[in-house]
Amino acid sequence: MKPISLKKLWISVLAMLLLGVATGAVWQWQAKPAEWEVRSDGSIVLTEIAARDQFGVIVVFVIAGAIVSLIWGFAATFALRDLGWRLTPFVILTTLVAAVIAWQVGVALGPEGPRAAVDPSVGDLLPSKLEIDSIPPFVAWPLFGMLGVVLSTWMSKEEAPEHVGAYEL
Repeated sequence: MKPISLKKLWISVLAMLLLGVATGAVWQWQAKPAEWEVRSDGSIVLTEIAARDQFGVIVVFVIAGAIVSLIWGFAATFALRDLGWRLTPFVILTTLVAAVIAWQVGVALGPEGPRAAVDPSVGDLLPSKLEIDSIPPFVAWPLFGMLGVVLSTWMSKEEAPEHVGAYEL
């Protein structure tokens, strides 16, 4: 096994973490958070139609992360082939960290939520904060990163020599 290039390793990590930042910005830009409606009695309500937008926010996060992780996993396999089996935990850990970074960037750049509204008027629509309230959206990132590894490995698979696995009599 060849020695691992630490420079390639750190460049790969830095690239994915920066992609996490960029993906968080894209998530915030593309996601349409649910909107709370200010009622005449001063309450704010999330209508059933608006509630589906909460799910849409998660879908955008997963799709953006899946695309970025797939491409990065594919490229990382070529750049870090010398890692061997250690590429698997490396891709999983790096994509998970990038997912958390993307989530935090999106939340920081996104709307502050209805509680932050100052003196809302009746009929105003107040956007929710961008939220991910479960683990599965984060798990999608490493799954697609590993899919990129598998695809890259499969596409670059060399044919085994004819004598490998053959029995001599």
